[in-house]
Amino acid sequence: MYRVLLLVTALLSVCRVQAKGVFAHFMLQNAVNYTKNEWKLDVAAAKAAKIDAFALNTGFHETDNTRLFNDAFAAAQEHDFKMFLSLDYSGDGHWPPDQVVKVLKKYTKHKAYYKHAGDDKPLVSTFEGAQASGDWAQIKSKVDCFFMPDWSSVDPKKTAPKKHVDGLMNWSSWPNGTDSMSTALDKEYMEALGDKPFIMGVSPWFYTNMIRWHKNWVWQGDDLWYTRWQQVLDLKPEYVELISWNDYGESHYIGPIHPGSLDVFQYAQAPFNYAEGMPHDGWRAFLPYLIDQFKRGKRNDDEEADIDAGLVAWYRVNPSSRCEDGRTTGNTRQQDQPTMAPEKVLKDRVFFSALLDAPAEVTVSIGGDDTLLSQWQYKPKKGARQGLYHGSVPMNDRMGDVVITMSRDGEELAQLKGHAISDDCTKNLTNWNPWVGHASAKGSKNSSEKSSSNGESAAGRESMTLTLAGAALAWTAYLMLA
Repeated sequence: MYRVLLLVTALLSVCRVQAKGVFAHFMLQNAVNYTKNEWKLDVAAAKAAKIDAFALNTGFHETDNTRLFNDAFAAAQEHDFKMFLSLDYSGDGHWPPDQVVKVLKKYTKHKAYYKHAGDDKPLVSTFEGAQASGDWAQIKSKVDCFFMPDWSSVDPKKTAPKKHVDGLMNWSSWPNGTDSMSTALDKEYMEALGDKPFIMGVSPWFYTNMIRWHKNWVWQGDDLWYTRWQQVLDLKPEYVELISWNDYGESHYIGPIHPGSLDVFQYAQAPFNYAEGMPHDGWRAFLPYLIDQFKRGKRNDDEEADIDAGLVAWYRVNPSSRCEDGRTTGNTRQQDQPTMAPEKVLKDRVFFSALLDAPAEVTVSIGGDDTLLSQWQYKPKKGARQGLYHGSVPMNDRMGDVVITMSRDGEELAQLKGHAISDDCTKNLTNWNPWVGHASAKGSKNSSEKSSSNGESAAGRESMTLTLAGAALAWTAYLMLA
């Protein structure tokens, strides 16, 4: 009988391992001017990228919280999407526990609230707030939820064992200075958590220049969108949170830019609006492929899978030496990091990734001067031909229109015409925020067309099949006890 019980436990654990999700961190206050149509556009874009939910971030003292929560959950329910709360303790201070209970009781019962698949409890997170960790035993006694905070300012060995902590998030998604992005801290979290789930932060970039909040630095992002996703596929966390969907002030947004959402630059006294005219939508282009790989728990590189071939490129439109640096530093003293010139952290190069069924050549033209990529920096693993390729070429002080052409055996596969590189800088300040673009390969399909009619991905269907199969086996084992 004991062996059978162990079998039941093991089978249910397998089911839990399959329950993976991908979220996007959503700054609720940047949606204060959203129309119903803009909510619809954002939800549609997230679903097309196979993102499962928005983590709604907001502070306690924000005046529009109730209206914005209502709008967000209404849009999610109308368009078959999910939301959950990520309570921000950093900006305007402590969330009173009675108010946390009030807001959780109201929204965790909503049909569009995201549930942790392991036990169907509503997922709740935070941005910081470790100083209020003692509140959560009381909060959870009144609201049954699955609590996975981001308490990155505290050693996970101290926070992971707490009984009211069901899991943790690691917000640290950017490398230090010129170092490559490391997974050492992620592994510390996973080791400290043991069987508890882990949310791994993933971000493409970081640049902020907000005088009101004394923020003015960059972190390395050149190859980060490619390398961090490869780390996700290697570590296999239960959850991934993309930082961010719409944090324009920190330049790591992957969602659409809505004109009415850029008030933060005036409010925070930024010297100029460095998000205007700098779309990042291209960073979503390969998310369906990457998220399918993540949820399957294996790489598709060596499979005969149907892929949506294409090219994604990103680069800064101002070379680092042509305009003033705006007193921006690489790294920040706010986190006790040694600072350096921003051009030591971010390189004057054009970066690109390609999703291909076989190798291809890339030529980058800047101002009519062509550079042929001599060798891909990263290729699909284990000698596979199909998968993600990544590389870059130097700007070499060239300026002018940017045209990136991908070809094979002399035949053009895709061409991307990007923002010109120029020394015409707003207020003579270098914009450290990149321009991002995407071009589909000729003959490829839009990734959203490959989803089933209800928006469920192939990986999601496989996960559900495995979960149901595991549950059936567990029930069979249970019957053996009779």
